[in-house]
Amino acid sequence: MPTREHEIPLRLVQNQPAMAPALLESLGFEVPRYTEALNTSSVLTNCDPKEFNSDGAVVLRDGTKNVMAVVVERQHGHDKDKRRSWPAYLVTLHVRLECPTMLLVLCPSDAVARWCAKPIRTGHPGFDLVPLTIGPTRMPVIAKEEEARVLPELAVLSAHAHGNDDHRTLRAVIEALDSTPETNRAFYYDYVPSGLNEAARKELESLMAVETYEWQSDFARKYVGIGREEGREEGRALAVRNVISVLEARGFDVSGKIRERIEACTDLDTLEKWVPAAVTVDRPEDLFG
Repeated sequence: MPTREHEIPLRLVQNQPAMAPALLESLGFEVPRYTEALNTSSVLTNCDPKEFNSDGAVVLRDGTKNVMAVVVERQHGHDKDKRRSWPAYLVTLHVRLECPTMLLVLCPSDAVARWCAKPIRTGHPGFDLVPLTIGPTRMPVIAKEEEARVLPELAVLSAHAHGNDDHRTLRAVIEALDSTPETNRAFYYDYVPSGLNEAARKELESLMAVETYEWQSDFARKYVGIGREEGREEGRALAVRNVISVLEARGFDVSGKIRERIEACTDLDTLEKWVPAAVTVDRPEDLFG
């Protein structure tokens, strides 16, 4: 059954097909001029009863003309049977769309990427397929906010792959997320920490909570605001408990009316003033005097 680690990179490409040519360009390949990038059917079936289904497929068009197609695969480990199916994927899509076709394999580790990149010998002279693979090391580094906003999905993969060593990618991905549909923002953000070590996760959390940074991103402002609001509410609840605890520790019978008034106070500064006052007042009612 496909795992979350398998599905999310593919969904990023499906949500933004322009990821496919961008990743090919990062490998040094020239991509023809195109006016749109679209998902195409990933069911690559021929006359044979056996059905071939790639993980994803993208077609680049210049107007109404197909100028390039890309088979996108996500490979987690050594699977010889899967590798043997890749030439069939490539040829079938090439025949169907009648344009140059390339195979791009996204890998979670450089070791898997190296294994997947080994030539696939078909036996026909000159017809050996060398898959184009991208592991963490070859994933493009998206460290500038303006770059991240162009392809937020690529910024997500970049931060996931490079966030441990390059914290600029973490800031870039946070600022880029408001360029994506709101339904994808939290989903994209949740994927980034899954590739980070503890230090990088703490850095990401600090970026989301920093007080002095003027956030340009609506997404970040929203989440920072939520964090601040949660912090204020936790502080208010603690102050309420402290005021009542001090009064009770001094032997006062805190009536329901006094308790309700303390708990109803929403101003944290006022509550924080009541805490030391509770140590010296002659009666609970004097807090409000």
